[in-house]
Amino acid sequence: MDYSEYLQTRNYKRKTLESYLYYRDVFLKWLERENLTLETCHYTDLLSYTKALKPNRSQSNLNGHIRGVKYYYEYLQKEGAINHNPAQKLQIRGRGLQLPADLLAPEELDKLYQEHPAETLPQKRNKVLLGLIVYQGLQERELTTLEAQDINLERGTIKVKPSGKSNGRTLKLEAVQILLLQQFISEILPEMKNQNIKSFTGQLTYYLKKRYPKFKNLLHLRTCLISHWAAKKNLREVQYMAGHKNLVSTEVYKQVNLQDLKKALDQFHPLK
Repeated sequence: MDYSEYLQTRNYKRKTLESYLYYRDVFLKWLERENLTLETCHYTDLLSYTKALKPNRSQSNLNGHIRGVKYYYEYLQKEGAINHNPAQKLQIRGRGLQLPADLLAPEELDKLYQEHPAETLPQKRNKVLLGLIVYQGLQERELTTLEAQDINLERGTIKVKPSGKSNGRTLKLEAVQILLLQQFISEILPEMKNQNIKSFTGQLTYYLKKRYPKFKNLLHLRTCLISHWAAKKNLREVQYMAGHKNLVSTEVYKQVNLQDLKKALDQFHPLK
């Protein structure tokens, strides 16, 4: 039984059947261009395949392509030609696989922190918050749960509490953060308890947008940081540091954005 006959057993209408044959052909051509085979293609390769599809495709169309790959692998498994299906658990939700092409290099993230003023208490508070984003990748909701006992200056670590969307973790602090964090714990953090964190992050965002044209928002900084981690560390380590509950979230950074990351780094450090 060939693939077309297999699809017919699923009682698809003619137009749907033709679509799945087309999705298969697109996928096979991509495998050939990437010097991959059906046997060597795995889940992370499919993330790259998804990004290689035209960016103006709808979520529904992209998922159609992925289903086409999934069904073709199911057919091959049924025929005994292959023993794995890399598309079995892949589904695109919203813009989940979209990462910014204009990543900030590590030196640029460091510059944001180093150049931020720290003369007044509000400036010191905002600089501490910025540091926890560009060096540890904390999210806004994680900043709201921060308590003095979570910061261990002697060990140089910060404990991030788990939330509904993120795992808890203990992360290393950078040396440049320690001195300011001492004052933050004793003088600033107690004053923040009954205030809205969004007012602080809003001030920080406003300041950064005025000074740095490449800055988009605080989530952009976290995305850049996790991208740099993913370029140097193994998946499980990055998953832990980022607080991702699902490894799939980490694999996106590890596989999909490597070319974007290289482009950003080359732009910041062009070859002479």
